[in-house]
Order: sequence, then C-alpha cells, then structure tokens
Amino acid sequence: MGNSPQDLRNRMWIWIAALILIAMACGCIGLAVGGLAGYLIGRGAGAPTPPGPTSGTPWLGVMVTHDRDGARILQVLPNSPAEEAGLRPGDRITAVDGEPVDDRHPLPDALRRHRPGETVRLTVIRDGQERTLSVTLGRAP
Repeated sequence: MGNSPQDLRNRMWIWIAALILIAMACGCIGLAVGGLAGYLIGRGAGAPTPPGPTSGTPWLGVMVTHDRDGARILQVLPNSPAEEAGLRPGDRITAVDGEPVDDRHPLPDALRRHRPGETVRLTVIRDGQERTLSVTLGRAP
C-alpha cells in the first residue's frame, strides 16, 4: 500500500462509493420518517369531530357511472336519501347545488362538500327533461 497513482485512485473510488451509500441510506431513512409523519398527520386530520347526526361522510345512496354529461344512476339503494327524493335508475345527475357533476367533477367529490343532514339541490336529467330535486343527505353507513 503505497502512494502510487493507482493506489490513490483506488482510495478515491472507495471514498466515492462510501459517500454514495451513505447518501442513499440517508435518503431512505428520510423517506421512511417523512412517510410515517405524513401518515400520522393524515390519520389525525379527521379525528377531532365527535360522532353525531351531522358528522361523517354524506350519503346519497346511489351507484353511478360518470361521463362528460354527468353521473348516470345505475342503482338506487333501498331506504336511502336518493330513494326518498324520488331518484331512479337511468336519471343523470348533472349538478349538485349548481356545481357541475361529470367525469372530471365526480358526484362523490361534490357530495363531500356537504354534511349529513344538509339538504342539497340536484339537477337531474330524466327522459330528456331537466328537473331539480331536493335531497337531504344521510350519513354513510
């Protein structure tokens, strides 16, 4: 082990490899710690709300498919707010309280802006005619 140019080059490559390994290990540790912190923060985001009649996820009680013309109702669940409001399979929901519903603005996103127990106006196309139905949202079971 001398100070020949070849020995110096070999030591330089060993140091570079060691620094790369250390950097990769630090990156993995940072990713793991950041992911854990994000998980804990996200998990606690909805925790403070105590259960009650107006807490939870709003529920309409329909199964839909989305396209650029709205959300077409495939099924209305029994004893749901949708059934009580008179929604039917084949109806197309195009807006919730005037906000559009389509493949870029899905119905669940529009409903999440509201709370269970809140009454919303749905713009619905049935048999080619537009109508407005009021629905009081339930709480997701």
